[in-house]
Amino acid sequence: MMIAMLAIAVYTDLRTGKVYNKLTVPCAVAGLALGGAAAGLAGVADRALGAAIVLGVVLALAAVAGLGGGDAKLMIAVGALKGFHFAVWALLLTGVFGGVLALVIMLRRRALKATAVNMIANMLSNAGGVGTDLAAGSAVGKIPYSIAIALGALGALALGA
Repeated sequence: MMIAMLAIAVYTDLRTGKVYNKLTVPCAVAGLALGGAAAGLAGVADRALGAAIVLGVVLALAAVAGLGGGDAKLMIAVGALKGFHFAVWALLLTGVFGGVLALVIMLRRRALKATAVNMIANMLSNAGGVGTDLAAGSAVGKIPYSIAIALGALGALALGA
């Protein structure tokens, strides 16, 4: 189920720039139900904790780095489908793959210097109390982060997390 969800999310993100609730919310609910079916209340608790740890991290990222709501719900669904231990590994690997993805996109668009200057200016504006989307004015624009999420989750799966 997780692999199918990730494949659909990447497809819709690349085509429309969105990861839809009608994909992520049912998958998150199914993850909790599957946890209960597999291990009873302990299974539900593990899946809920997986979703909760992701929720805490993505709320911080959404506030600081402009992570989109669809991407956040996709990560929460991964945590709900696979549980706490998997969610921690998926988050770590998603961060690594996200950094690589951003760097590749910046290099392909020859926008590394402009992006760095723009990001520093926006961070300083945010620090000064002026709310700014960190991607505002970027030569790169929004990044389809579902790709990094999918690679992070698949990497965690490959590691046996």
